[in-house]
Amino acid sequence: MKMMILAPRRPGLSHAAFRRYVIEVHGPLVKSVPEVARAIRHYHYNFPVHGTYDRAFGHPSADHLDIVTQGWFDSREAQLANMREPRYLEIVRPDEHRFADGAGAVMHYTHEVGIVPEPALRARNKAFYFRRRRAHLSREAFQTAWRTRYAAALTASAVCQDVFSKYVQNHTLPEADHPDGSADRYFDVIDEMFLRAPDSLAEFRQDSAALERLRILEEELLEPGFTRFLLTETIVNS
Repeated sequence: MKMMILAPRRPGLSHAAFRRYVIEVHGPLVKSVPEVARAIRHYHYNFPVHGTYDRAFGHPSADHLDIVTQGWFDSREAQLANMREPRYLEIVRPDEHRFADGAGAVMHYTHEVGIVPEPALRARNKAFYFRRRRAHLSREAFQTAWRTRYAAALTASAVCQDVFSKYVQNHTLPEADHPDGSADRYFDVIDEMFLRAPDSLAEFRQDSAALERLRILEEELLEPGFTRFLLTETIVNS
């Protein structure tokens, strides 16, 4: 299970100060509490690259976000137990409020679906697309269509391998596991695209036929106005 936290910074804090605090203070603090750190299999921070935009599809940027945090756990139950650890509540939890705006943060429990395999060399930049299904579709039907039809159309593009070194879809877990999932600020799939270069998304413009097929699928499956884009730089904490 991959936990993904989408969060803005605390009011009054610059993004540079926010980023510095996360890397230099909060990350080491999490690792300093053994019973908390051992449950986290991997722990990544993804910070926005400011001044960028969606050069492939033109979706609006998620400008309100200052971080996408990713934590891998053996299960949702393991993550919930981790958050109940006394020293998490005593040490780690209070520190989160020193840099993040808790009211604006949202957590997604997701299952990672691999589309393009892991490269030998990990990419430093990622493009995240936060996807919301059309209202008439069930979450299961949407995720199935996105995993099969959209992934097939994307990877069939002649420039796909030039743009991505890896592509995974993060599928939000069912409503029973994620009861707030019907709220507008929650998403059904979070696309995570590992870019070969920060500006490589622009290469999709070279394959206009594939771009048009992808746009048609987006119109069919996505709720208009909800998709958001974020280009990030990844920092691996563990």
